[in-house]
Amino acid sequence: MLEEKSTAGEGEQAPMGTWILLILVAIGMTIAWLFLYFDVFLPRGTVS
Repeated sequence: MLEEKSTAGEGEQAPMGTWILLILVAIGMTIAWLFLYFDVFLPRGTVS
């Protein structure tokens, strides 16, 4: 029969590369949003 493999219960580490990639993408998207908001939308003024 097949043996069941345990998850992170026996001292296994979470995949750090996934977290690093997630954080880098989130930071990049935040910087892109701030650039669009402050350098593109705000200088154009209000909707007329």
